[in-house]
Amino acid sequence: MSRARPAMRGAALLDGVGRGGHNARAVATDATKTAGRGLLSITGAKIYFIVTSYGIQLLLPRLLTPEEFGLFSTAMNVASIVNNVLIVSTVQSVSKFVSEDDARGGQALRRGLGIQLVLGSLLCLAFLVGAGPVSGLLLDASVAPLVRTSAVVVFAYALYASLVGSLNGRRLFQKQALLDCTFSTLRTFGILGASAAGLGALGAMTGFAGAAALILLVAMVWVGLGEKPVDTVTIKRWLAFTAPLWLYHGFLNGVMQIDLALLKRTAAELGLAAGMAADAAAAQASVTVGYYRAVQTFAFVPYQLILSITFIIFPMVSKAIADGDHDATKRYVRAAMRVSILFLVSIAAPIAGASRGVMRLAYPDEYLVGAGALSILVLGMAAFALFVITATIITSAGRPGAAATVAGFALVVVVAANLVLVRQAGLSGDMLRAAAMGTTAGTCLALAGTGWLVFARFKALVAPLTVLRAAVAGAVGYVVAELVSGAHPSRILTIGALAAGFFAFGITLVVVRELKGDDFGLVRRILKR
Repeated sequence: MSRARPAMRGAALLDGVGRGGHNARAVATDATKTAGRGLLSITGAKIYFIVTSYGIQLLLPRLLTPEEFGLFSTAMNVASIVNNVLIVSTVQSVSKFVSEDDARGGQALRRGLGIQLVLGSLLCLAFLVGAGPVSGLLLDASVAPLVRTSAVVVFAYALYASLVGSLNGRRLFQKQALLDCTFSTLRTFGILGASAAGLGALGAMTGFAGAAALILLVAMVWVGLGEKPVDTVTIKRWLAFTAPLWLYHGFLNGVMQIDLALLKRTAAELGLAAGMAADAAAAQASVTVGYYRAVQTFAFVPYQLILSITFIIFPMVSKAIADGDHDATKRYVRAAMRVSILFLVSIAAPIAGASRGVMRLAYPDEYLVGAGALSILVLGMAAFALFVITATIITSAGRPGAAATVAGFALVVVVAANLVLVRQAGLSGDMLRAAAMGTTAGTCLALAGTGWLVFARFKALVAPLTVLRAAVAGAVGYVVAELVSGAHPSRILTIGALAAGFFAFGITLVVVRELKGDDFGLVRRILKR
Protein backbone atom coordinates (compact mmCIF):
# COMPACT_ATOMS: atom_id res chain seq x y z
CA MET A 1 0.00 0.00 0.00
CA SER A 2 2.90 2.36 0.64
CA ARG A 3 3.71 2.43 -3.07
CA ALA A 4 0.36 4.02 -3.83
CA ARG A 5 0.70 6.97 -1.49
CA PRO A 6 3.33 9.00 -3.42
CA ALA A 7 1.32 8.59 -6.59
CA MET A 8 -1.85 9.71 -4.85
CA ARG A 9 -0.07 12.71 -3.38
CA GLY A 10 1.17 13.67 -6.86
CA ALA A 11 -2.34 13.33 -8.23
CA ALA A 12 -3.68 15.72 -5.61
CA LEU A 13 -1.04 18.33 -6.43
CA LEU A 14 -1.82 18.15 -10.13
CA ASP A 15 -5.57 18.12 -9.67
CA GLY A 16 -7.29 20.56 -12.01
CA VAL A 17 -4.28 21.08 -14.28
CA GLY A 18 -5.96 19.56 -17.26
CA ARG A 19 -4.76 16.40 -18.88
CA GLY A 20 -1.72 16.09 -16.56
CA GLY A 21 -3.98 15.93 -13.52
CA HIS A 22 -6.17 13.32 -15.19
CA ASN A 23 -3.15 11.14 -16.02
CA ALA A 24 -1.76 11.46 -12.49
CA ARG A 25 -5.10 10.42 -11.00
CA ALA A 26 -5.22 7.47 -13.39
CA VAL A 27 -1.75 6.38 -12.31
CA ALA A 28 -2.75 6.71 -8.66
CA THR A 29 -5.89 4.64 -9.26
CA ASP A 30 -3.92 1.91 -11.04
CA ALA A 31 -1.31 1.83 -8.29
CA THR A 32 -4.00 1.60 -5.62
CA LYS A 33 -5.76 -1.24 -7.45
CA THR A 34 -2.47 -3.10 -7.89
CA ALA A 35 -1.60 -2.71 -4.22
CA GLY A 36 -5.08 -3.71 -3.09
CA ARG A 37 -5.24 -6.78 -5.29
CA GLY A 38 -1.71 -7.66 -4.27
CA LEU A 39 -2.57 -7.43 -0.57
CA LEU A 40 -5.58 -9.70 -1.05
CA SER A 41 -3.58 -12.20 -3.11
CA ILE A 42 -0.62 -12.40 -0.75
CA THR A 43 -2.90 -12.55 2.30
CA GLY A 44 -4.91 -15.34 0.69
CA ALA A 45 -1.73 -17.29 -0.09
CA LYS A 46 -0.52 -16.79 3.49
CA ILE A 47 -3.81 -18.07 4.89
CA TYR A 48 -3.65 -21.08 2.56
CA PHE A 49 -0.07 -21.76 3.68
CA ILE A 50 -1.11 -21.63 7.35
CA VAL A 51 -4.08 -23.94 6.74
CA THR A 52 -1.98 -26.52 4.88
CA SER A 53 0.80 -26.29 7.47
CA TYR A 54 -1.64 -26.96 10.27
CA GLY A 55 -3.20 -29.73 8.22
CA ILE A 56 0.20 -31.43 8.04
CA GLN A 57 0.90 -30.99 11.76
CA LEU A 58 -2.54 -32.23 12.78
CA LEU A 59 -2.66 -35.26 10.46
CA LEU A 60 0.92 -36.50 10.76
CA PRO A 61 0.51 -37.81 14.33
CA ARG A 62 -2.29 -40.03 13.03
CA LEU A 63 -0.09 -41.39 10.22
CA LEU A 64 3.16 -41.75 12.19
CA THR A 65 3.95 -43.15 15.61
CA PRO A 66 4.89 -40.60 18.30
CA GLU A 67 8.53 -41.64 17.87
CA GLU A 68 8.42 -41.17 14.07
CA PHE A 69 6.59 -37.86 14.46
CA GLY A 70 9.22 -36.69 16.93
CA LEU A 71 12.04 -37.79 14.64
CA PHE A 72 10.52 -35.95 11.67
CA SER A 73 9.89 -32.88 13.82
CA THR A 74 13.51 -32.86 15.00
CA ALA A 75 14.91 -32.91 11.46
CA MET A 76 12.37 -30.34 10.31
CA ASN A 77 13.34 -28.14 13.23
CA VAL A 78 16.99 -28.17 12.16
CA ALA A 79 16.08 -27.40 8.55
CA SER A 80 13.33 -24.87 9.31
CA ILE A 81 15.55 -22.49 11.25
CA VAL A 82 17.78 -22.20 8.17
CA ASN A 83 14.94 -22.31 5.64
CA ASN A 84 12.88 -19.59 7.30
CA VAL A 85 15.85 -17.24 7.41
CA LEU A 86 16.77 -18.11 3.83
CA ILE A 87 13.29 -17.48 2.46
CA VAL A 88 12.63 -14.14 4.17
CA SER A 89 16.10 -12.68 3.60
CA THR A 90 16.29 -13.76 -0.04
CA VAL A 91 12.78 -12.61 -0.98
CA GLN A 92 13.35 -9.20 0.60
CA SER A 93 16.80 -8.78 -0.98
CA VAL A 94 15.80 -9.77 -4.51
CA SER A 95 12.57 -7.78 -4.28
CA LYS A 96 14.46 -4.64 -3.21
CA PHE A 97 17.01 -4.71 -6.02
CA VAL A 98 14.54 -5.79 -8.72
CA SER A 99 12.12 -3.00 -7.74
CA GLU A 100 14.80 -0.29 -7.90
CA ASP A 101 14.80 -0.30 -11.70
CA ASP A 102 12.10 -2.15 -13.61
CA ALA A 103 14.14 -1.99 -16.81
CA ARG A 104 16.99 -3.89 -15.16
CA GLY A 105 14.90 -6.19 -13.04
CA GLY A 106 15.95 -9.22 -15.08
CA GLN A 107 19.61 -8.43 -14.50
CA ALA A 108 19.05 -8.06 -10.75
CA LEU A 109 17.29 -11.44 -10.72
CA ARG A 110 20.21 -13.13 -12.48
CA ARG A 111 22.61 -11.56 -9.99
CA GLY A 112 20.47 -12.85 -7.13
CA LEU A 113 20.27 -16.34 -8.62
CA GLY A 114 24.04 -16.42 -8.98
CA ILE A 115 24.60 -15.45 -5.36
CA GLN A 116 21.90 -17.82 -4.11
CA LEU A 117 23.30 -20.67 -6.22
CA VAL A 118 26.61 -20.37 -4.40
CA LEU A 119 24.94 -19.92 -1.01
CA GLY A 120 22.47 -22.76 -1.60
CA SER A 121 25.28 -25.09 -2.69
CA LEU A 122 27.31 -24.29 0.42
CA LEU A 123 24.32 -24.81 2.71
CA CYS A 124 23.42 -28.04 0.92
CA LEU A 125 26.96 -29.30 1.38
CA ALA A 126 26.88 -28.24 5.03
CA PHE A 127 23.72 -30.28 5.61
CA LEU A 128 25.15 -33.32 3.83
CA VAL A 129 28.45 -33.21 5.70
CA GLY A 130 27.03 -31.95 8.98
CA ALA A 131 24.21 -34.50 9.26
CA GLY A 132 26.47 -36.88 11.17
CA PRO A 133 27.73 -34.32 13.70
CA VAL A 134 24.20 -32.94 14.16
CA SER A 135 22.83 -36.41 14.88
CA GLY A 136 25.71 -36.92 17.29
CA LEU A 137 24.89 -33.65 19.03
CA LEU A 138 21.28 -34.77 19.35
CA LEU A 139 22.39 -38.25 20.51
CA ASP A 140 20.33 -39.99 17.82
CA ALA A 141 21.93 -41.49 14.70
CA SER A 142 18.50 -41.90 13.05
CA VAL A 143 18.28 -38.12 12.60
CA ALA A 144 21.16 -38.08 10.08
CA PRO A 145 19.34 -39.53 7.01
CA LEU A 146 16.51 -37.02 7.43
CA VAL A 147 18.90 -34.06 7.75
CA ARG A 148 20.76 -35.21 4.61
CA THR A 149 17.46 -35.44 2.73
CA SER A 150 16.51 -31.94 3.88
CA ALA A 151 19.64 -30.65 2.10
CA VAL A 152 17.61 -30.83 -1.12
CA VAL A 153 14.99 -28.56 0.43
CA VAL A 154 17.60 -26.00 1.52
CA PHE A 155 19.16 -25.86 -1.96
CA ALA A 156 15.78 -25.57 -3.69
CA TYR A 157 14.63 -22.87 -1.28
CA ALA A 158 17.70 -20.74 -1.98
CA LEU A 159 16.84 -20.46 -5.68
CA TYR A 160 13.05 -20.58 -5.34
CA ALA A 161 13.11 -17.60 -2.95
CA SER A 162 15.00 -15.58 -5.56
CA LEU A 163 12.33 -16.25 -8.17
CA VAL A 164 9.55 -15.34 -5.72
CA GLY A 165 11.44 -12.17 -4.78
CA SER A 166 11.58 -11.21 -8.46
CA LEU A 167 7.80 -11.50 -8.77
CA ASN A 168 7.40 -9.44 -5.61
CA GLY A 169 9.79 -6.73 -6.81
CA ARG A 170 7.93 -6.47 -10.13
CA ARG A 171 4.65 -6.26 -8.20
CA LEU A 172 3.30 -9.43 -9.82
CA PHE A 173 1.57 -10.30 -6.57
CA GLN A 174 -1.07 -12.61 -8.03
CA LYS A 175 1.56 -14.73 -9.75
CA GLN A 176 3.57 -14.81 -6.53
CA ALA A 177 0.51 -15.93 -4.57
CA LEU A 178 -0.37 -18.63 -7.12
CA LEU A 179 3.18 -19.99 -7.07
CA ASP A 180 3.24 -20.11 -3.27
CA CYS A 181 -0.17 -21.82 -3.16
CA THR A 182 1.07 -24.40 -5.65
CA PHE A 183 4.07 -25.13 -3.46
CA SER A 184 1.91 -25.39 -0.31
CA THR A 185 -0.24 -27.97 -2.12
CA LEU A 186 2.73 -29.99 -3.38
CA ARG A 187 4.36 -29.97 0.04
CA THR A 188 1.16 -31.13 1.75
CA PHE A 189 0.61 -34.03 -0.65
CA GLY A 190 4.29 -34.96 -0.61
CA ILE A 191 4.59 -35.20 3.19
CA LEU A 192 1.18 -36.68 3.95
CA GLY A 193 1.20 -38.98 0.91
CA ALA A 194 4.52 -40.57 1.83
CA SER A 195 3.43 -40.91 5.46
CA ALA A 196 0.11 -42.50 4.50
CA ALA A 197 2.03 -44.96 2.31
CA GLY A 198 3.79 -46.20 5.44
CA LEU A 199 7.22 -44.80 4.55
CA GLY A 200 7.75 -43.30 8.00
CA ALA A 201 9.65 -40.18 8.97
CA LEU A 202 12.27 -40.51 6.22
CA GLY A 203 9.50 -40.93 3.64
CA ALA A 204 7.78 -37.77 4.89
CA MET A 205 11.02 -35.81 4.55
CA THR A 206 11.60 -37.27 1.08
CA GLY A 207 8.10 -36.15 0.07
CA PHE A 208 8.96 -32.64 1.25
CA ALA A 209 12.24 -32.65 -0.68
CA GLY A 210 10.47 -33.84 -3.83
CA ALA A 211 7.90 -31.04 -3.55
CA ALA A 212 10.67 -28.44 -3.10
CA ALA A 213 12.57 -29.69 -6.16
CA LEU A 214 9.41 -29.76 -8.27
CA ILE A 215 8.30 -26.22 -7.37
CA LEU A 216 11.78 -24.94 -8.19
CA LEU A 217 11.50 -26.36 -11.71
CA VAL A 218 8.01 -24.90 -12.11
CA ALA A 219 9.18 -21.48 -10.92
CA MET A 220 12.23 -21.48 -13.23
CA VAL A 221 10.01 -22.16 -16.23
CA TRP A 222 7.29 -19.72 -15.22
CA VAL A 223 9.40 -16.80 -13.98
CA GLY A 224 12.50 -17.25 -16.13
CA LEU A 225 16.14 -16.83 -15.16
CA GLY A 226 16.58 -13.14 -15.93
CA GLU A 227 19.27 -11.46 -18.02
CA LYS A 228 23.04 -11.40 -17.74
CA PRO A 229 23.93 -8.77 -15.08
CA VAL A 230 26.11 -5.86 -16.16
CA ASP A 231 26.45 -3.18 -13.49
CA THR A 232 23.13 -3.42 -11.67
CA VAL A 233 24.09 -4.47 -8.17
CA THR A 234 27.55 -5.33 -6.88
CA ILE A 235 27.99 -8.43 -4.77
CA LYS A 236 29.36 -6.25 -1.97
CA ARG A 237 26.22 -4.10 -1.92
CA TRP A 238 24.00 -7.17 -2.08
CA LEU A 239 25.69 -8.84 0.87
CA ALA A 240 25.75 -5.59 2.86
CA PHE A 241 21.95 -5.48 2.62
CA THR A 242 21.37 -9.20 3.21
CA ALA A 243 23.77 -9.86 6.11
CA PRO A 244 21.77 -7.89 8.74
CA LEU A 245 18.60 -9.66 7.60
CA TRP A 246 20.25 -13.03 8.12
CA LEU A 247 21.45 -12.00 11.55
CA TYR A 248 18.09 -10.69 12.77
CA HIS A 249 15.94 -13.47 11.31
CA GLY A 250 18.44 -16.09 12.46
CA PHE A 251 18.13 -14.95 16.06
CA LEU A 252 14.37 -14.57 15.68
CA ASN A 253 13.84 -18.12 14.46
CA GLY A 254 16.25 -19.41 17.08
CA VAL A 255 14.20 -17.87 19.88
CA MET A 256 11.06 -19.37 18.41
CA GLN A 257 12.24 -22.89 17.56
CA ILE A 258 15.52 -23.94 19.15
CA ASP A 259 13.82 -25.30 22.27
CA LEU A 260 12.72 -28.41 20.39
CA ALA A 261 16.28 -29.41 19.43
CA LEU A 262 17.48 -28.66 22.97
CA LEU A 263 14.69 -30.84 24.36
CA LYS A 264 15.70 -33.68 22.05
CA ARG A 265 19.31 -33.71 23.26
CA THR A 266 18.56 -33.12 26.94
CA ALA A 267 15.91 -35.85 27.05
CA ALA A 268 18.35 -38.30 25.48
CA GLU A 269 21.06 -37.28 27.96
CA LEU A 270 18.71 -37.84 30.87
CA GLY A 271 17.76 -41.25 29.50
CA LEU A 272 21.40 -42.28 29.22
CA ALA A 273 22.07 -41.01 32.74
CA ALA A 274 19.17 -43.14 33.98
CA GLY A 275 20.84 -46.26 32.55
CA MET A 276 18.88 -46.60 29.30
CA ALA A 277 20.54 -48.01 26.18
CA ALA A 278 21.48 -45.44 23.53
CA ASP A 279 18.76 -46.54 21.09
CA ALA A 280 16.11 -46.59 23.80
CA ALA A 281 17.14 -43.15 25.09
CA ALA A 282 17.04 -41.72 21.55
CA ALA A 283 13.62 -43.27 20.90
CA GLN A 284 12.22 -41.93 24.17
CA ALA A 285 13.60 -38.48 23.37
CA SER A 286 11.89 -38.58 19.97
CA VAL A 287 8.57 -39.42 21.64
CA THR A 288 9.02 -36.45 24.00
CA VAL A 289 9.81 -34.18 21.05
CA GLY A 290 6.72 -35.45 19.23
CA TYR A 291 4.56 -34.43 22.17
CA TYR A 292 6.23 -31.02 22.38
CA ARG A 293 5.82 -30.40 18.65
CA ALA A 294 2.10 -31.00 19.08
CA VAL A 295 2.13 -28.36 21.83
CA GLN A 296 3.88 -25.90 19.50
CA THR A 297 1.25 -26.41 16.82
CA PHE A 298 -1.41 -24.72 18.94
CA ALA A 299 0.93 -22.39 20.83
CA PHE A 300 1.97 -20.75 17.55
CA VAL A 301 -1.64 -19.87 16.62
CA PRO A 302 -1.69 -16.33 18.11
CA TYR A 303 1.63 -15.47 16.44
CA GLN A 304 0.49 -16.75 13.04
CA LEU A 305 -2.77 -14.80 13.25
CA ILE A 306 -1.20 -11.46 14.19
CA LEU A 307 1.84 -11.63 11.88
CA SER A 308 0.19 -9.66 9.09
CA ILE A 309 0.14 -6.50 11.23
CA THR A 310 3.91 -6.19 10.72
CA PHE A 311 3.30 -5.64 7.00
CA ILE A 312 1.03 -2.73 7.89
CA ILE A 313 2.93 -1.05 10.70
CA PHE A 314 6.34 -1.09 8.97
CA PRO A 315 5.50 1.22 6.03
CA MET A 316 3.25 3.44 8.15
CA VAL A 317 5.93 4.12 10.77
CA SER A 318 8.65 4.45 8.13
CA LYS A 319 6.59 7.01 6.22
CA ALA A 320 5.70 9.02 9.33
CA ILE A 321 9.36 9.14 10.37
CA ALA A 322 10.44 10.20 6.88
CA ASP A 323 7.86 13.00 6.96
CA GLY A 324 8.98 14.10 10.43
CA ASP A 325 5.43 13.59 11.73
CA HIS A 326 6.15 12.60 15.33
CA ASP A 327 2.52 12.80 16.43
CA ALA A 328 1.44 10.39 13.70
CA THR A 329 4.27 8.01 14.60
CA LYS A 330 3.16 7.96 18.24
CA ARG A 331 -0.43 7.30 17.21
CA TYR A 332 0.60 4.41 14.97
CA VAL A 333 2.79 2.87 17.67
CA ARG A 334 0.12 3.13 20.38
CA ALA A 335 -2.64 1.85 18.09
CA ALA A 336 -0.58 -1.08 16.83
CA MET A 337 0.43 -2.14 20.33
CA ARG A 338 -3.06 -1.75 21.79
CA VAL A 339 -4.75 -3.74 19.03
CA SER A 340 -2.04 -6.41 19.13
CA ILE A 341 -2.17 -6.89 22.90
CA LEU A 342 -5.96 -7.13 23.01
CA PHE A 343 -6.10 -9.50 20.05
CA LEU A 344 -3.30 -11.78 21.25
CA VAL A 345 -4.64 -12.11 24.80
CA SER A 346 -8.15 -12.77 23.48
CA ILE A 347 -6.79 -15.82 21.61
CA ALA A 348 -4.05 -17.01 23.98
CA ALA A 349 -6.00 -16.89 27.26
CA PRO A 350 -8.85 -19.25 26.19
CA ILE A 351 -6.35 -21.68 24.61
CA ALA A 352 -4.35 -21.72 27.85
CA GLY A 353 -7.49 -22.26 29.94
CA ALA A 354 -8.84 -25.08 27.78
CA SER A 355 -5.42 -26.55 26.93
CA ARG A 356 -6.36 -30.14 27.71
CA GLY A 357 -9.37 -30.02 25.43
CA VAL A 358 -7.41 -28.16 22.75
CA MET A 359 -4.85 -30.99 22.59
CA ARG A 360 -7.69 -33.50 22.33
CA LEU A 361 -9.20 -31.58 19.39
CA ALA A 362 -6.63 -32.99 16.98
CA TYR A 363 -4.38 -35.50 18.71
CA PRO A 364 -4.73 -38.97 20.25
CA ASP A 365 -5.09 -39.08 24.05
CA GLU A 366 -1.41 -39.93 24.58
CA TYR A 367 -0.56 -36.38 23.47
CA LEU A 368 -2.54 -34.89 26.36
CA VAL A 369 0.65 -35.01 28.41
CA GLY A 370 1.52 -31.70 26.71
CA ALA A 371 -1.56 -29.81 27.96
CA GLY A 372 0.28 -28.15 30.84
CA ALA A 373 3.09 -27.03 28.55
CA LEU A 374 0.55 -25.56 26.12
CA SER A 375 -0.91 -23.34 28.88
CA ILE A 376 2.54 -21.81 29.34
CA LEU A 377 3.91 -21.75 25.80
CA VAL A 378 0.86 -20.13 24.19
CA LEU A 379 1.35 -17.13 26.49
CA GLY A 380 5.07 -17.13 25.66
CA MET A 381 4.28 -17.05 21.95
CA ALA A 382 1.89 -14.14 22.52
CA ALA A 383 4.85 -12.30 24.07
CA PHE A 384 6.98 -13.39 21.11
CA ALA A 385 4.43 -11.92 18.69
CA LEU A 386 4.52 -8.61 20.54
CA PHE A 387 8.32 -8.74 20.43
CA VAL A 388 8.22 -9.15 16.63
CA ILE A 389 5.87 -6.17 16.33
CA THR A 390 8.03 -3.92 18.53
CA ALA A 391 11.15 -5.12 16.68
CA THR A 392 9.44 -4.22 13.40
CA ILE A 393 8.78 -0.72 14.73
CA ILE A 394 12.44 -0.36 15.75
CA THR A 395 13.59 -1.64 12.34
CA SER A 396 11.28 0.77 10.52
CA ALA A 397 12.94 3.57 12.51
CA GLY A 398 16.27 2.58 10.97
CA ARG A 399 17.72 0.54 13.84
CA PRO A 400 17.66 -3.11 12.72
CA GLY A 401 20.91 -3.74 14.58
CA ALA A 402 19.27 -2.89 17.90
CA ALA A 403 16.43 -5.35 17.25
CA ALA A 404 18.95 -8.04 16.26
CA THR A 405 20.96 -7.43 19.45
CA VAL A 406 17.89 -7.91 21.65
CA ALA A 407 16.93 -11.04 19.71
CA GLY A 408 20.45 -12.43 20.11
CA PHE A 409 20.43 -11.86 23.85
CA ALA A 410 16.97 -13.46 24.11
CA LEU A 411 18.26 -16.50 22.22
CA VAL A 412 21.04 -16.95 24.79
CA VAL A 413 18.42 -16.81 27.56
CA VAL A 414 16.19 -19.36 25.79
CA VAL A 415 19.10 -21.79 25.40
CA ALA A 416 20.34 -21.39 28.98
CA ALA A 417 16.86 -21.53 30.55
CA ASN A 418 15.89 -24.64 28.57
CA LEU A 419 19.07 -26.49 29.46
CA VAL A 420 18.75 -25.69 33.17
CA LEU A 421 14.98 -26.13 33.61
CA VAL A 422 14.61 -29.32 31.55
CA ARG A 423 17.50 -30.96 33.41
CA GLN A 424 15.93 -29.98 36.72
CA ALA A 425 12.58 -31.47 35.63
CA GLY A 426 14.17 -34.83 34.82
CA LEU A 427 12.40 -37.68 33.01
CA SER A 428 8.84 -36.67 33.83
CA GLY A 429 5.84 -34.93 32.37
CA ASP A 430 7.22 -31.71 33.83
CA MET A 431 9.94 -31.82 31.17
CA LEU A 432 7.55 -30.35 28.60
CA ARG A 433 6.47 -27.61 31.01
CA ALA A 434 10.11 -26.83 31.74
CA ALA A 435 10.87 -26.38 28.04
CA ALA A 436 7.84 -24.11 27.66
CA MET A 437 8.93 -22.05 30.68
CA GLY A 438 12.46 -21.65 29.33
CA THR A 439 11.22 -20.40 25.98
CA THR A 440 8.66 -18.09 27.59
CA ALA A 441 11.38 -16.54 29.74
CA GLY A 442 13.32 -15.65 26.59
CA THR A 443 10.34 -14.25 24.68
CA CYS A 444 9.25 -12.09 27.62
CA LEU A 445 12.78 -10.74 27.98
CA ALA A 446 12.91 -9.98 24.25
CA LEU A 447 9.60 -8.11 24.49
CA ALA A 448 10.86 -6.10 27.45
CA GLY A 449 14.01 -5.14 25.53
CA THR A 450 12.36 -3.99 22.31
CA GLY A 451 9.49 -2.40 24.24
CA TRP A 452 12.00 -0.26 26.12
CA LEU A 453 13.72 0.67 22.83
CA VAL A 454 10.40 1.71 21.27
CA PHE A 455 9.46 3.84 24.25
CA ALA A 456 12.92 5.44 24.42
CA ARG A 457 12.76 6.30 20.71
CA PHE A 458 9.14 7.48 20.36
CA LYS A 459 8.07 8.21 23.96
CA ALA A 460 5.06 6.03 23.19
CA LEU A 461 4.19 2.37 23.61
CA VAL A 462 0.87 1.42 25.21
CA ALA A 463 -1.13 2.83 28.10
CA PRO A 464 -0.41 1.00 31.40
CA LEU A 465 -4.15 0.82 32.06
CA THR A 466 -4.65 -1.02 28.78
CA VAL A 467 -2.09 -3.64 29.86
CA LEU A 468 -3.77 -3.99 33.25
CA ARG A 469 -7.26 -4.29 31.77
CA ALA A 470 -6.07 -6.81 29.17
CA ALA A 471 -4.49 -8.87 31.98
CA VAL A 472 -7.70 -8.82 34.00
CA ALA A 473 -9.82 -9.74 30.97
CA GLY A 474 -7.32 -12.45 30.03
CA ALA A 475 -7.55 -13.97 33.50
CA VAL A 476 -11.35 -14.01 33.22
CA GLY A 477 -11.17 -15.59 29.76
CA TYR A 478 -8.72 -18.22 31.07
CA VAL A 479 -10.89 -19.16 34.04
CA VAL A 480 -14.12 -19.30 32.01
CA ALA A 481 -12.50 -21.50 29.34
CA GLU A 482 -11.06 -23.78 32.02
CA LEU A 483 -14.39 -24.13 33.84
CA VAL A 484 -16.40 -24.81 30.69
CA SER A 485 -13.80 -27.24 29.37
CA GLY A 486 -13.79 -29.33 32.55
CA ALA A 487 -11.53 -32.22 33.52
CA HIS A 488 -12.55 -34.51 30.63
CA PRO A 489 -13.55 -32.25 27.75
CA SER A 490 -15.01 -33.52 24.52
CA ARG A 491 -14.23 -31.85 21.19
CA ILE A 492 -17.59 -30.04 21.12
CA LEU A 493 -17.19 -28.92 24.73
CA THR A 494 -13.69 -27.62 23.95
CA ILE A 495 -14.94 -25.50 21.08
CA GLY A 496 -17.63 -24.12 23.38
CA ALA A 497 -15.00 -23.42 26.05
CA LEU A 498 -12.82 -21.49 23.60
CA ALA A 499 -15.81 -19.44 22.44
CA ALA A 500 -16.93 -18.79 26.04
CA GLY A 501 -13.42 -17.69 27.04
CA PHE A 502 -13.19 -15.36 24.06
CA PHE A 503 -16.55 -13.72 24.73
CA ALA A 504 -15.82 -13.48 28.46
CA PHE A 505 -12.64 -11.63 27.58
CA GLY A 506 -14.54 -9.19 25.35
CA ILE A 507 -17.32 -8.59 27.87
CA THR A 508 -14.76 -7.91 30.60
CA LEU A 509 -13.06 -5.33 28.38
CA VAL A 510 -16.39 -3.55 27.98
CA VAL A 511 -17.06 -3.67 31.74
CA VAL A 512 -13.64 -2.21 32.62
CA ARG A 513 -14.17 0.37 29.84
CA GLU A 514 -11.22 -0.62 27.69
CA LEU A 515 -13.59 -1.12 24.76
CA LYS A 516 -15.86 1.87 24.20
CA GLY A 517 -18.28 3.22 21.65
CA ASP A 518 -15.48 4.67 19.51
CA ASP A 519 -13.95 1.20 19.06
CA PHE A 520 -17.23 -0.34 17.93
CA GLY A 521 -17.87 2.60 15.62
CA LEU A 522 -14.47 2.09 14.00
CA VAL A 523 -15.22 -1.60 13.47
CA ARG A 524 -18.55 -0.75 11.85
CA ARG A 525 -16.90 1.74 9.50
CA ILE A 526 -14.26 -0.81 8.49
CA LEU A 527 -16.88 -3.48 7.81
CA LYS A 528 -18.92 -1.08 5.67
CA ARG A 529 -15.89 -0.50 3.45
